[in-house]
Amino acid sequence: MTEGPATSPEMARYFAELAAKKDECYAIAEKARGMGYDPETFVEIPQAEDLASRVEKLLSDYHVEGVAEDIRRLTAEYGNRELVALMVAKEMAKRPAESTEKALDRAVRVGLAVLTEGILVAPLEGIADTRIRKNGDGSNYVDLVFAGPIRAAGGTGQAMSVLIADVVRTELGIGKYQPTEGEIARFDEEIPLYKQCQHLQYTPTSEEIDLIVRNCPVCVDGEGTEQMEISGFRDLPRIDTNRVRGGACLVIAEGMCQKASKLKKHVDKLGLEGWEFIGKYLDAHKAPPKEEKPGEVKKPTVEPKEKYLMDIVAGRPIFGHPCAVGGFRLRYGRARTSGLAALAFNTGSMYAMDEFMALGTQVKIERPGKACVVTPCDQLEGPTLLLKNGDLVYCHTRDEVLAVRNQISEITDNGEILVPFGEFCENNHTLVPCGYPVEWHRLEILEKGELPEDWRDPTYDRAKEMSAQLGVPLHPKFNLFWSDWPLDRIKALREHVLSTGRYDGVNLSVEREPVSKRMLEDLGALHRVVDGRVVIDERYSRPMLDCLGVVIADGGLVAGPELEGGSTLEAISRAAGYEVRARAMTRIGTRMARPEKAKEREMTPKVHALFPIGKDADAKNELIAAIAVCRNNASKSRNGKNEVVVEVGNRFCPVCKTYTYRNWCRDCGSHTAYTPRQNSFGNMGPVDIGINLEEEFKAACDGLHEKPPSDLKCLETLASKTKTCEAMEKGILRQKNGVSTFKDGTIRFDMTDIPLTHFKPREIGLSIEKAHELGYTHDWNGDPLTDPEQICELKVQDIIPAKDCGTYLVNVAKFIDDELEEFYHLPRYYNVQNRNDLIGHITFGLAPHTSGGILCRIIGYADLRGCYGHPFFHAAKRRNCDGDEDCVILAMDGLLNFSRTFLPDRRGGLMDAPLVLTTRLDPNEIDKEAHNVDCRREYPIELYRAAMEMKDPKEIEKQMDLIAGRIGTPDQYEHLGFTHDTHDISDGPKYSAYTTLETMMDKMDAQLMLGKKIRAVDEQDVARRVLNKHFLPDMIGNLRSFSTQTVRCTKCGEKYRRMPLAGKCTKCGNALTLTVHEASVKKYLEISKVIGEKYGLDTYTRERVEILEMSMDSVFNNDKVKKCKLSDFF
Repeated sequence: MTEGPATSPEMARYFAELAAKKDECYAIAEKARGMGYDPETFVEIPQAEDLASRVEKLLSDYHVEGVAEDIRRLTAEYGNRELVALMVAKEMAKRPAESTEKALDRAVRVGLAVLTEGILVAPLEGIADTRIRKNGDGSNYVDLVFAGPIRAAGGTGQAMSVLIADVVRTELGIGKYQPTEGEIARFDEEIPLYKQCQHLQYTPTSEEIDLIVRNCPVCVDGEGTEQMEISGFRDLPRIDTNRVRGGACLVIAEGMCQKASKLKKHVDKLGLEGWEFIGKYLDAHKAPPKEEKPGEVKKPTVEPKEKYLMDIVAGRPIFGHPCAVGGFRLRYGRARTSGLAALAFNTGSMYAMDEFMALGTQVKIERPGKACVVTPCDQLEGPTLLLKNGDLVYCHTRDEVLAVRNQISEITDNGEILVPFGEFCENNHTLVPCGYPVEWHRLEILEKGELPEDWRDPTYDRAKEMSAQLGVPLHPKFNLFWSDWPLDRIKALREHVLSTGRYDGVNLSVEREPVSKRMLEDLGALHRVVDGRVVIDERYSRPMLDCLGVVIADGGLVAGPELEGGSTLEAISRAAGYEVRARAMTRIGTRMARPEKAKEREMTPKVHALFPIGKDADAKNELIAAIAVCRNNASKSRNGKNEVVVEVGNRFCPVCKTYTYRNWCRDCGSHTAYTPRQNSFGNMGPVDIGINLEEEFKAACDGLHEKPPSDLKCLETLASKTKTCEAMEKGILRQKNGVSTFKDGTIRFDMTDIPLTHFKPREIGLSIEKAHELGYTHDWNGDPLTDPEQICELKVQDIIPAKDCGTYLVNVAKFIDDELEEFYHLPRYYNVQNRNDLIGHITFGLAPHTSGGILCRIIGYADLRGCYGHPFFHAAKRRNCDGDEDCVILAMDGLLNFSRTFLPDRRGGLMDAPLVLTTRLDPNEIDKEAHNVDCRREYPIELYRAAMEMKDPKEIEKQMDLIAGRIGTPDQYEHLGFTHDTHDISDGPKYSAYTTLETMMDKMDAQLMLGKKIRAVDEQDVARRVLNKHFLPDMIGNLRSFSTQTVRCTKCGEKYRRMPLAGKCTKCGNALTLTVHEASVKKYLEISKVIGEKYGLDTYTRERVEILEMSMDSVFNNDKVKKCKLSDFF
């Protein structure tokens, strides 16, 4: 037992309760597994409490016994994980091994496993092989062969794996790699080719590729991962494939190039030789010194960034162009649901965006990061809407937006976006100026003295009085968007107010006239249009008069102080006699990306049992149909055997001394052992065995005392290495309970990751009694928990999944209980009737690119399509919350039904499988992004001042109480704060419009209509981008695919590269069909033509569409045979 991380007594009790619940599940599963009905007689998900233990268990096949203690010792000595990875690899190299090559391979994998926290599959699958080969002069060198899954390790892991290999190489006395000119030049062609196949964050130049490949002391090699082949430098003697090597390209481009500075840091620290080329690479990338005139001080500005608009997809709208006025306004703060790349928006804004923004929807953003998920916060300002009758209204809530939805003419302002300080730290982005929110105003008052009781919502007279007495700016309640517009426009509005304005003691009104009306809309001065006059809201009438320098005298309006100053804000502040701060400073461009998700995981096609029934065109994967086919074939054959022959693992019964395909012997009940036999190719492994499906099905149903199901879906063939079958009984029980299995025998539910640090019991359907039972006895202020509206701090391994997930997991729990009772003959465990009965039960969280599950506990449900979890929980899965989606597995399902022997025998087959289970989260061993979550209950005034000066976030980092500063103390787990609350974490649209609209035409129309309504969006630019980035590439690609396509049998699914001479399927004799049809090639043609005309796109874009149409006509239309309609002759 290892000594755990620092915790308080309360957190220690929490972890002990989790461990007890986990041990209870393991005990039951071990008992069930011990009966021998499964591939192994033990639970196949080992437990690990920390990173060291995870690494040892993940690499158990590589003889790394005792490495966990080495990792703990080196972590205590060095601290830095990257340094620990290098040191532990160096020590592993000295261990005895079968050969130097084996020692090298093991050491590199252990080092990479430490780097990737023992949770990723990269050490197992990302490195295909580690070989020792010969240079031209006869010396040895290390050939590091990468595979596609190395992508999961990220740039740092990719780059560091090469450095680890070099450290181990030096330790083992192996020579340096001496590349040939052909091997260098091949990468110059290969990396750009790889970019055509897959996404690359960075494409190095020819010079950079030459510098790195020529000088790297280790050979960066790879498996062929893409179908595309290189045309030059083929058949090189030391490179095994002509196909593009994706893993090697990733390591060079995204690893060694992008992480060169990190490599140099460790090279310099360890004094490694042969890596001088990294210094040369970095020197070439140093920015040239900026030329500044003597005495010139250049003020930093917020520059628009268009990167988030790349790869726009039809049907997913843009909510704001870069820095565009009217877009989402930056406000600093952290909501309960933000951090770890998640940001918060006003619920009214979500509905104003025609519900394209739903809870959990991924949104690409201009800054500070790349993307976020949408979460709610009702303390933010909502949208300002211009109605068709000319009224300008502000909507704060869902109901207010829905009440005027059909009357909206334009969205003049989207509202606010809440961005935590930690996001600027994580993305190394300079702080940018924000508007003047009420929390900043509070800090300004506190600097001057005590806080008046009515400071939050004063009248205008009281606000002026506070400004005069305390010397603080005007309260934000009365601010308008003055700073957005030049002084000339403000002066023109002043003249219009003086000439046509009236003030009746409550409201200011002016004559309706297009220029001034537009100016009032741009300022955000709410108003109504009555009898040809614009009546401004009482809230803004007097502040506007004061700021415009207009005085109320003798019942009329007369000119007061002139508007003079270096800026608009300076001029109106002088005229008003008090300081006016900007309501908006930085606007953040946004667009919709992936929609939210909460859905059960199903294989395609759906599978109930991992049991082979043969590949037959008539049966497909239906067991009942396969039995009928077997009967039919038996009646026609000479031997009359009612069997299907499939390749399965041969297993031996030690009692009966017989061979079978089952995991246990039906005759004596003994567990059988996998026994490889010689197959028809002469290799030892699985063999072809005849299975009587009808007898097997009947025996399974009889053993369970269940009626035979009418629809049981199985596999046609097995893909695992040993071709081990799952018991058919499990499939029958899954079908009975309406669930299906995944490739590894588990049942999963996928959901979008959303962070949460605090919750109210009422929000998640948790009673006070149950909350106490789960350990939530006090709220976040330390007061006893008695009210469902009190705020509680979420414990790190507790989750709040979607209600849909809870409903599905009830079916899974019923399946598990049936399995325990009818198959294993053990007592039922869950005994649930509804999803609330699952509260308190444990589950596993698992990300697709990893191979390690995280223990977690359900404490309630939220009405959204996503899963709320602590930032640490998501970071432990090597995830952030920028739109990623992961799965949840019920604990007993994973322990009883997961088997490594079911996993596919192909590259990447070990990914997305719980090969190890993390039972306790250590904040020091999770993804470091979670360390940038800030914990303050209110931001200091220094943050706002630093933002106005656009300082580096590191300059005030120590004042912001990040998680990073708490590591190693009990407060790393608890006492986190947030700055902005919300009424309900489920407040917002559940489904985005993208998922509810049925056709692409509907989605495209809605996208462009919304773009037309939002003032911050140029709908013509949206149309142009959709055509150039989505429709045209899609049609061009489909047209190319049409000419190189295969043909497919409509019955058995067999594919042919060319049409057989017989003109039909050679396997079943059925008709063949195309795999790419004319309709799929032309599907976007008409809509592209309509968009080009409707939105007045440039001639070049429209001509591209016309040329493409001509190309399609040349393929699909025969010039000699023209189809005519009667109308063509008139």
